[in-house]
Amino acid sequence: MATNKEWAMRMLPVLIRWAQGAWDKPHYYSDLTAAVGHKTNQIGKVMGLIQDILDDLQKSSGMKIPTLNGIVLNKSTDLPSDGFDYVIKDYSKLSPDSKRGEVRKLNHEAHLYDWNWVLNALDLKPAKIFSSSDLAKMKASHHGFGGEGEEHKTIKAYICAHPECIGIKQVVLAKTEYDLLSGDRLDVYFECNGNRHVAIEVKPSTSSDSDITRGIFQCIKYQAVMDATRVADYGNYNNEVILAIAGKMSEKNRQLASDLAVRCIELSTIGANLNLP
Repeated sequence: MATNKEWAMRMLPVLIRWAQGAWDKPHYYSDLTAAVGHKTNQIGKVMGLIQDILDDLQKSSGMKIPTLNGIVLNKSTDLPSDGFDYVIKDYSKLSPDSKRGEVRKLNHEAHLYDWNWVLNALDLKPAKIFSSSDLAKMKASHHGFGGEGEEHKTIKAYICAHPECIGIKQVVLAKTEYDLLSGDRLDVYFECNGNRHVAIEVKPSTSSDSDITRGIFQCIKYQAVMDATRVADYGNYNNEVILAIAGKMSEKNRQLASDLAVRCIELSTIGANLNLP
């Protein structure tokens, strides 16, 4: 069984990946343990060991190394736990706004840092989700998609008529095939009380892993376009984009969605109503 220090060494490349590519997205302690396949009630000790490893390397190399401990958050506060006092003295005594300011500053420093030498010095490999060949295959497979299948149409219609099935409430407008200013078309679109606009990208059970990956990036695109539209129409509303899949999400896509803070829902719970496989 691996020791806490060994788990810390496994978590370090994941934290570096987040710092480099997704430093401004929310990552939680449970996301970190899931990324390395380890459930633990000693995450505070492991995070302390991660800081110790970087501190020891900083002393031996003479090179300043930013902390990575601010990248992961407590779900109840969206802030690092008070154990972050180990990194910032008297952190726990700061106001929530001051904590956020300090953490964002440290995370931005980590984002700008060149971590390659740290990985090499610790004899660690980057925690890549996809290989270069994986990405090349996915790009090549994004051409020549066929028409819309019956299952896709059925799911869209059902979600539009029953938004509560995916937790959408207080709907005042529901549409399928909703056009965005970019020329993209949303599978399902809701406007809800409380100035909330929700887009749903639907993937049927026949979708390949690479198509699910494409769906994750489509959600990122739609979020950006909807936020830009809010500027264009002088709107006062919040946007959310959800990926709804009838199949199962692979571990790689689960990690990618987590890194990019894309909310994904597996539709197996409503499959009986949809007569899905």
